[in-house]
Amino acid sequence: MSSTNQRIACLGPEGSFSHEFAKKHFANNSLDFVEGSFEDVLRRLVDGNADKAVIPFLNSNGSHVRPAQEALGHYREEIHILGCVPHRICHDVVVAEGFLGLEKLVSKEQVFSQCKEWLTQWKDVKTESAESTSAALKNLLKAPLEVRRSTGAICNGLAQQIYGGTKLFQNIQDPKNTTLFLVVSRSQPPSLTAEQLLVCLTCPTEECYRQTISDFSFSGFPLMFTSISGEFSETLPCFLQFQNSGQSLTLRELLVHKHRTLIGGTSFEESLSACTANLFDQDY
Repeated sequence: MSSTNQRIACLGPEGSFSHEFAKKHFANNSLDFVEGSFEDVLRRLVDGNADKAVIPFLNSNGSHVRPAQEALGHYREEIHILGCVPHRICHDVVVAEGFLGLEKLVSKEQVFSQCKEWLTQWKDVKTESAESTSAALKNLLKAPLEVRRSTGAICNGLAQQIYGGTKLFQNIQDPKNTTLFLVVSRSQPPSLTAEQLLVCLTCPTEECYRQTISDFSFSGFPLMFTSISGEFSETLPCFLQFQNSGQSLTLRELLVHKHRTLIGGTSFEESLSACTANLFDQDY
């Protein structure tokens, strides 16, 4: 999936974990920081103003990036998933000039669940959600003195390098904290011959969801991954990975159903099931 001289859209501002991921995996490309939502990132892609986009999908603590998945579902007819790539996430606590003592931590909401072990020793410290980890630090550095005296921002080292501040604590994340990112391009012809098939399902009922799995499995396309965790929701898109049996005609027939959209085809190594399995690999 690596390339050169392309424009890669990622959620901004600079210093986000999407920026960190794109910087690592697309070093020889131009990065386009989109401040707003994941839908704004994908809109930049489908409008032709970017060649690829990087979207976080799932964290190793089991939490799904729901706003990102909703955006993928919204643009399911116009995008193509090229593959999944794991990215190790490291969190630091950064403070601003004038800091005296820690009373409040600010970061993106999902970050706090990735630092549970460390946070147990700070039971009296309040937490506050920010639009992003990098925005948390940017806003803290510009905050009034009374805020800077008692507040720390949880962010990555890249944000601290870009905006400044002082690291108070390093690597406060839970062990093996990893996020799976999807690399996305504009829509391509259906990947009917890919080893692994990724289907976006927008079923209104759980019966529809289960029937889809049954139909694919009965036709020789075994289920390898499902994004559903817990109870079924009729409002959230679901992402299913099937192993391709090579029966293109049968696959086309399975995809005629209006709630089933083929949005990607990958090798097994770059599939969601393989990446998810790697989350539990002690050597990763």
